[in-house]
Amino acid sequence: MEPLLRVLPVFAVILLGLAGKRLGLLPDSFQDPANRLAYYLAVPALIFLTVAAAPFREVFRPDWIGAALAATILCWLAALALSRALGLAPGSRATFAQASIHSNLGYIGLAIAYYGLGDRGLQVAGVFAAFFMLLNNALSVVALSRYGRSAPGPAALAGRVVFQPVILASLAGLAWSWFRLPLPGLAAETLRILGSMGLPLALLLIGAGLSLDTLRHPLPVGAAVLLKNLALPALGALFLTLAGARGLERAAAVVLLGSPSATLTLVMAREMGGDAGLGAAAVTASTLASAATLTLCLALAGA
Repeated sequence: MEPLLRVLPVFAVILLGLAGKRLGLLPDSFQDPANRLAYYLAVPALIFLTVAAAPFREVFRPDWIGAALAATILCWLAALALSRALGLAPGSRATFAQASIHSNLGYIGLAIAYYGLGDRGLQVAGVFAAFFMLLNNALSVVALSRYGRSAPGPAALAGRVVFQPVILASLAGLAWSWFRLPLPGLAAETLRILGSMGLPLALLLIGAGLSLDTLRHPLPVGAAVLLKNLALPALGALFLTLAGARGLERAAAVVLLGSPSATLTLVMAREMGGDAGLGAAAVTASTLASAATLTLCLALAGA
């Protein structure tokens, strides 16, 4: 019951976003600029401040991070194989593979880590998230470049993997924490105020972006949800346990792995020749299912 009570407030805010969209409180004209505000300013500010304050030298465990990344790569390979078995078109294969491993870390994963595991959980999750984001983006770009209808050059590939606000904020926070650099009070307070609106705003926008009309492609969507919401966190929990991770550290990593498919799946499908319809359906179904599956992740991780 306790894990459920930790998760429910996050999804209550998401449902408020869905209701707000239906009531006209969150119209499309608001969502686009609000999403840019969250994506480029608020959430990166929160991530940087959180990771910069984390005891990086204590939290950073290459063996634990490597175990979680290995689970992600294995799940990605399984998704590519399954997409072929399902007979999906090339663009759909790329989107299916991305939806099966690309977690919504910045908006939902960190929110669950914070509201479910507290300040320390958010700090630990922030360190894991930096590496997860890099791998998620790299694998997604590789799949879309291989199977999508438009393949960017090497320089553009590198830019799409690295030069994203949440990744840059994570890397900057890691460097700040590693070198134990001081953060002036004025800067810290400014980032705190800016970052404090990041997660609530992001959750409302996720809710506003959900649409039951997109729940098509039942077989590939169902398979992607099983891989993303259940198989990946279960495999990650197994690998982390074998690597010696326990308690809050394991729980934080499993929560991130079990977060629903990232909304970036849809964006990248549109930009790189994937299947936007499948991406929208997978994100919606994965997000709705994650209320139950993230509760299970917290419970099984012993949080």
